[in-house]
Amino acid sequence: MKLQKPLIAMLLGLLLHLVGISDASARVASIPGYSAEDDVLDVAESQSGQNLAFITRYVEDTSGELVIGDEDSLGWKAAREDLSFGYTNSVYWFRFNLTNSGHRHLSRLISISYPVLDYIDLYRKANDGEWQLISLGDKQEFSDRLLPHRHFLIPFEIDPGEIQEWVLRVETSSSMQVPMTLWDERDFFVHDQNQLLGLGLYYGIMLIMVFYNLFVFFSVKEGNYLFYVLYVGCMAGFLGSLQGINFQYLWPSAIHWNDQSIIVLLSGVIIFAGIFTRKFLYLHTDQSFFNKLIGLLILICIGIVFLSNLVAYHTLIRALIVVAMLAMIGAIVLGVRRWAEGFVAARYYTIAWTSFLLGGIVLALNKFNIIPRNFFTENSLQIGSAMEVILLSFALADRLNQEKRERYEAQISALEHEKLARKAQTEALDQERNARKAQEKALEHERAAREAQAKALDIQKRATETLERRVRERTLELENVNEQLERMSTTDALTNVRNRRFFDDFLDREFALARHDMANFSILLLDIDHFKQVNDTYGHQVGDEILRCISGAISETIENKDSVARYGGEEFAVVLPGLSQEQVASIAEAIRMSIASINLDRIAAGFRVTISVGCYSAIPDDADGPESWLSKADEALYRAKENGRNRVECWSEVEAQAED
Repeated sequence: MKLQKPLIAMLLGLLLHLVGISDASARVASIPGYSAEDDVLDVAESQSGQNLAFITRYVEDTSGELVIGDEDSLGWKAAREDLSFGYTNSVYWFRFNLTNSGHRHLSRLISISYPVLDYIDLYRKANDGEWQLISLGDKQEFSDRLLPHRHFLIPFEIDPGEIQEWVLRVETSSSMQVPMTLWDERDFFVHDQNQLLGLGLYYGIMLIMVFYNLFVFFSVKEGNYLFYVLYVGCMAGFLGSLQGINFQYLWPSAIHWNDQSIIVLLSGVIIFAGIFTRKFLYLHTDQSFFNKLIGLLILICIGIVFLSNLVAYHTLIRALIVVAMLAMIGAIVLGVRRWAEGFVAARYYTIAWTSFLLGGIVLALNKFNIIPRNFFTENSLQIGSAMEVILLSFALADRLNQEKRERYEAQISALEHEKLARKAQTEALDQERNARKAQEKALEHERAAREAQAKALDIQKRATETLERRVRERTLELENVNEQLERMSTTDALTNVRNRRFFDDFLDREFALARHDMANFSILLLDIDHFKQVNDTYGHQVGDEILRCISGAISETIENKDSVARYGGEEFAVVLPGLSQEQVASIAEAIRMSIASINLDRIAAGFRVTISVGCYSAIPDDADGPESWLSKADEALYRAKENGRNRVECWSEVEAQAED
């Protein structure tokens, strides 16, 4: 208890320093476009992002039965720096006036940035004296909102010289907070992008912690990681519901569940955090007050989950906030105590929960209207929880390291006991008179040594088996990834045949085998006729489709798919080892005819594509290299182009014609 009181005092002092109190009246006087005499805000003169609380008056309707116009009889009160009244059963009415002293029509946006308000009836009176009603709130489906956004957005227009009176009726079971801000539409969405960046960073951290620690759980089968993952998941889900993100993206039509999810997820945060705390700090046999308190709070939260469909939301959420505060204080006290007892991993744990406690206290004081509502107080729980989940992950890693150290110390202890046993045996031989006593002592030490050694060996065996299993799994994963990467790096992405890199290696290997076996070795070079004209006429997408069709026709003709490669832009190559020149020429002709018969009427009526093929076939000797085969096949291909295209030419035939 000596550590607890100074710690709590320190935390409360730090909170008061962070939150602070500002002079509301001075800030009202500095609002551009505000006229205290007329009690109206000039939209043309005001700054984008202006807080409307300073020009707003309110009436508390304790009966909840007033209608528009009745509230005038109660008398309006000037609002404070923020429109925050804590948890209340009353209905609140708010009013403010806007005007446009400029010379042009203006479009503006009012943002109510508290997504869990139940009912918002917004009345606007223009110059014609008629009230226009807009109904909002999280008791409507998300699709009913004026703009699809997690906050309540009200776009409006105001003419030059027009004065508009706005009246809001707000009823909610959550905390009565109505943060209204006047925006230029463009400025709002620029500001909102920055907000989304912060939210994305936060939820990105939470998801990384979930997936990383879930992977560690499946790897080491340590239950603490599972409870940590469940805790982090519930925390992210709770804040997502509180900020309206879940309602926008996950359950836009589930009105009842949107309220209930806050109760269930916050209960889950407390339940799994409590279980994690007791397991992480080894508190199973601890009989202290705070350990019993955490156990009791876990049971209370389980009961609240089952009551979430039966008891009013405002009753349960108030109880849960108190439970959460008690749980956080208890967790920190237990962490400090275990740290003081020498449990090293408790240092990360205590620092983590301290940061979360600061965030939780600020948020709770904000919801009960004890401190003002601002960016820090609204996002304090996110800031604290992000720091907490990172530090708790460090704490888990530190605890694993501590267990490794304990195993090592057990091995050292076993060796020391073994040395003592041997020393006792030697003394028994030297001191015959004390032989029995020394022998009993030696046996006792030896027994202890064996027990310690057996324990160390068992721990080492389990650790080795776990490590070997993880190494095997990781090795298999790496082999699969490497195989996929190798396949991707050697395959042409467009035609799905082998690429030039693979072809060069494959050609060298097959050529070396043919030279060693003194076997016939053949190469085909195939080039699409007039392909540039096709690209220029029909476009590159048609050209890509033709390349895929031709590569498919070649692959269907050739049995070994690794022999087919895209050699250049519209050029393909085929390696045919072990075949005679007549067989190679027959295969080349079959490929040519197959491609010439491809039906391309979908591109243009009667449209066909042809190829020219050059081949070379011979038995390589020691002086030959694959480059000469490619060169001669290329010469044959060139001759096929000269002789009218859409034909097959073999190099031997080319040479014979040259001699003639």
